[in-house]
This record gives sequence, structure tokens and C-alpha cells, in this order.
Amino acid sequence: MTEKIALIYNPSAGGGKAQRRQGRVEACLEAKGIRYDLFVTESEAHLVETAEIVAQRYPVILGAGGDTTLNIIATQILRNGKKNVLGIISLGSVNDLAREIGVHRLEKAANAIKHHITREFDVGVVRDPKQSQPYYFLVSASLGLGVEVNRYVDIWMRKHPFFATFRSTTQGTAAMSAIHQAFKNKQVPLELTLECNGDRYTIVTSLLIFGNISSYGGTFRLSPTASPVSGKLDCCIFDFNSLAGVARVSLDIKRQKHLEKNTVKVLQGESFKIHARKPLDFQLDGEIIRLDGEVEIAILPKALTMFTFDCFPGETSPGGKKLTMQRGNRKWGKKTTI
Repeated sequence: MTEKIALIYNPSAGGGKAQRRQGRVEACLEAKGIRYDLFVTESEAHLVETAEIVAQRYPVILGAGGDTTLNIIATQILRNGKKNVLGIISLGSVNDLAREIGVHRLEKAANAIKHHITREFDVGVVRDPKQSQPYYFLVSASLGLGVEVNRYVDIWMRKHPFFATFRSTTQGTAAMSAIHQAFKNKQVPLELTLECNGDRYTIVTSLLIFGNISSYGGTFRLSPTASPVSGKLDCCIFDFNSLAGVARVSLDIKRQKHLEKNTVKVLQGESFKIHARKPLDFQLDGEIIRLDGEVEIAILPKALTMFTFDCFPGETSPGGKKLTMQRGNRKWGKKTTI
């Protein structure tokens, strides 16, 4: 590749595991002959700032981290109206997006980058008329338990940093605690009105997910029709009102019986509108935001070009600010400031 490449590296991704894998990532990219400038971020605010500047200067950006890291970088690309190509170095706890597009393994991701195998993917957008900027998501937007579990687990991990290193095994226990607390404190269910395809539904739900891909939370396959190249979103409405109900529905999903049992209802469309009596908290690829009770959730077809090694059903394989910068391959340059 001849384009300038930036690698934005989030060492805190995956509960800090990304920091220990940095040497391996750099060695793999070096072995493939991929030259890049390395930006190691120090906080979420620094990640946002770095992504904003890099999006202006580099036609190709590699994001090393999890789904939230990729969401932040993609948001800056889209808000700046750029046409950067985005690559994933998968280092998060879940990595739903990387799994979906076939670049979960480092070797596969590096090969896709080396051979410049790209594809235009859909991006979800959330608009609040009272907000000046839209919000984006690559994986999913959720309400209810999707928010409460994410918030609780993050707080729990910060309070117990030792267990953060075993996040993949401990977050399940923390999630169960979060669900119990959400029902106990009456944070769910939510009552709202949903508009889609000209129809209007009044629903009471503890979990509402708008999915751009077929998986959620690393293990659940919610909708067989969800795809980041379909030009549509799949809205999954969950029917449970207790921790025991969550367990039953989770088992149905793992057995892929949830649709025939009607414990999860799925609507598909290009745009949805939510009407609620009070502001709502949304979880967008791990980020939690609060929006007014009148919100539009829609799909932007082919909005973001990404490196990929995957194919989908019926298809063939697709071919003034300062930053500290250092060359990804250390023998190609010294640390400089731009």
C-alpha cells in the first residue's frame, strides 16, 4: 500500500490486555511490510482527539481496540465527512464487528490490509432533534438492560481492577448482578412507542436492540437477517420481566429457538422512531448517551469503507492541536511531534 496509514492503539481495550499485545501487533504488521504511524492513546478523551486529527491527515486508519474504539474512530471519520478506509485490529472483550466481517484474527486483518481488500459497510445513525450532531454505531444501539448491564460492568471493573484482567470470565457474573439490580430498582421495563414501516407499536420491554450485524454480546445470534450490507436495521424486542426470564430467553437464543417461540420479536426497516415520555439512555457500541424522548434510529447504507475478509449470504468473497507520533516499525523513524 502507498497510502499513509495511521495506527490508533488503545492499550486499555480488553481490560488492559491490549497493552500486553502491542509488541505482537507491531511485529505482525512489520512482517507484512505494512508501514504506519503509531498513536497510542492515554484516555477516551485522548482517543477522540487523536481520531479527529488523524481523520484529517491519513487516508487509512487502523483502530487497535474493541468495538467502542472503532465506534469512536468511525464517528470522527463520518462527522468530518471524510472517506478514510478503516481497519480493525481486534483487541476488545467482545469484538462483535471484527468477527462479523472476518478480521477477528490478527493474521487475517493484516492480510486484508496488506492486499487492500475493502468493502463499503452500513452504519447506524441516531438523531435527536435537540442535538446538533448525530451519533453513530457500527454494531448496535440498545435501550434498557443493554445500558444497565454495560454501565454496571464498567463500574464494577473499575472498582475491582484485579478482575478486569479476567474480564471475559468475570463479566458474566457482573452482568447477572446488573440485571438483578435493574429489575429490583425498576429501571426496566421501559414503556415507549415505536414507529417502523408506517406502523406504530406501543411496547413494554426490558431490552430493545437495533442491530447492524447478526451477533450481540459476543455469543448471541439474534436475527438471521441482520447484516452490515443489507441497507436495513433489525430491531429486536425482548419479552421478559425478571432475571429468570432473561435466563430462559438467553437459552432460547443459544438454541436458536427464540424466534419460533416468539420470545424475541424482530422488525426490519431502514428507519425507526422512538417516542417516550422521558429522556432515554442509549448504549451505542459500548458508549452510553442520554437523549430526548423523541429519537430517530436509521441506517446509512455503504457509509464506511473497511478492510474485510468475509462474505455474506449469496455473495462471493470481497475482494492547531499537537499529537505525539512514532513510527509503528521503530527502525523506520524516531518519535516526532506533529
